[in-house]
Amino acid sequence: MKVSVRKLLATGAIIALGAIGIGAPTAGVASAQGPVATASCVNASTPGGTKCLQPGEYCSHKAGYAAAYRRAGFKCKADGRLTEI
Repeated sequence: MKVSVRKLLATGAIIALGAIGIGAPTAGVASAQGPVATASCVNASTPGGTKCLQPGEYCSHKAGYAAAYRRAGFKCKADGRLTEI
């Protein structure tokens, strides 16, 4: 069986990089970091379900929403946008 020099070098390079820890991250590394969340929003339970609220978003004037917005630290302005309390 004849193996080309190029294939031998490529295989050797992959093994060497793997031995020193360079290459694709392992599943353990990705799960250790955990999910990435946006720091600019606040999770709130609204009558329409759980939602991530942030200033400037559209809001509802329907029943129950004002209390949910207050609990999350917001109020719904007359123009239909959220502002922080």
